[in-house]
Amino acid sequence: MHQIYLVRMKNKILSFIILVLFIVSCSDNEEKEDPQFLSLSKSELLFRAEGEIQTFSIKSNTEWKIDIEQNGWLTITPLNGKGNMNITTRVIENKAKSPRSISLTIKTTQKSETITITQEAAAPEPEGFYFPLLTINTENRKPITSKEDYINATFLLESRNEKGEIIEKLLEGETEIRGRGNSTWEMEKKPYRLKLSKSSEMLGMPKNKHWVLLANYSDKTLIRNELAFEISRRMGFTYTPRMKYVDVVLNGDNIGNYMLGEHIRIDKDRVNIAELEPTDTNISGGYLLEIDERKGEPVWFETNLGEMIFCVNRPENIPSDQKEYIKNYIQNIEDILYGINEVNTVAELPKYLDIKSFIDYLLLNEMSKNVDGNLRLSTFVYKNKDDDKLYFGPVWDYDIAFGNVDYDNCEKTYDWHARNKANWYKEFFRHPEFDQMVTNRWKELRSDKLKDLHPFIDALAEEMQISQSKNFTRWPILDKRVWPNPIITGSYQGEIDYLKSWLTQRLNWMDQELK
Repeated sequence: MHQIYLVRMKNKILSFIILVLFIVSCSDNEEKEDPQFLSLSKSELLFRAEGEIQTFSIKSNTEWKIDIEQNGWLTITPLNGKGNMNITTRVIENKAKSPRSISLTIKTTQKSETITITQEAAAPEPEGFYFPLLTINTENRKPITSKEDYINATFLLESRNEKGEIIEKLLEGETEIRGRGNSTWEMEKKPYRLKLSKSSEMLGMPKNKHWVLLANYSDKTLIRNELAFEISRRMGFTYTPRMKYVDVVLNGDNIGNYMLGEHIRIDKDRVNIAELEPTDTNISGGYLLEIDERKGEPVWFETNLGEMIFCVNRPENIPSDQKEYIKNYIQNIEDILYGINEVNTVAELPKYLDIKSFIDYLLLNEMSKNVDGNLRLSTFVYKNKDDDKLYFGPVWDYDIAFGNVDYDNCEKTYDWHARNKANWYKEFFRHPEFDQMVTNRWKELRSDKLKDLHPFIDALAEEMQISQSKNFTRWPILDKRVWPNPIITGSYQGEIDYLKSWLTQRLNWMDQELK
């Protein structure tokens, strides 16, 4: 019996081994017959009409490539690879009244899979006010990645009717384009600088080659810069940059609402002062400077007492004698302000500093509580030839003013900012005579030019309705915090209401302080 049992056990073990070997053999044969695998995470992608970016993933153990028919609305990256990889699909806006679709085939040497890309038809355009349309195409659709290097492009500027239909070609031509800005350049929606191939008038603004496109990404009202420019105009600054709103399409991508406007530079229609040449013997004027602690220009100097950084914007490539002149000139103003050598500051300062522009610049920065307005950043000043005075302006960079900032207490509608933090203003207010000048100027402005800014805000917000809707479809941030927003309202109207409420409270507080 025992021997019979052993024989049976041996037979069972042998049968098991044979079975395992059979299975392994079959598996090996299958692998030899099918060594590749290929799969996709999705079989279909559906895109909005406005255009957007989506991804899908490829899983494979070998090389693959994507076959795509020639088209002008879909970009796939990458088109080939090896192994597992995420694929980026980007479609531009569909302006047609019908949807569009395309199939992509992903192939290895032995396998293939298909994914269908479908984009919705364009929705009927709402009726209302449309800003002009600015279309820019870079050479070979090259992306704009630098603030220093221009790339070639073409542009087309067109007007539209209340249905959003093109009614007139306003201007077209060649341009160069690059990025611009500091913190704004790091944001998703980029600002740009344009240099046209020939000097041209743009939307009624005087002709020039040099223009900017301001994105206003962190300002969800899209109007804070224009509000500051309007206040500047009402105050009577010698020059306020002209700006016009446009909707921009860049390389087929509708990138939203922008301000097309004048780049600050010396020109008869901009900062209208003499151009200073390196060989000029009269070096008393032709200086455009920017107070900028970032030292954003190659040539800059620092004052001895206020420790303010002045960058030389113009003239470019300034020779040493001109630099020495303007440096000593600025230092002389500071010495007078600080009463060095027992000088009579009240009597002497108005001889060298235009007090009106100095005070108006202060009041604009206080009423907006501009976090950069304490003579630290984005503050332009200029001096003309044969004119002893330094003038403040033009005003610039207010997208994070008017309560749109969450640091340095600038979201609060009370307390002073610039006059308590800027060394020159602190010295200025040591003199009761100057203090009274500020009070008098404020009362004058509030009784007339700055009596009520709400109608201006409301009118601009009404014009903005269609443009802002498309802008925030492309950049869906109304319910998200964007640096340095202090609040999130969740809607465009909420942003407008917050701006108006903040401004009312700020002006009321200043009215009480400057009785």
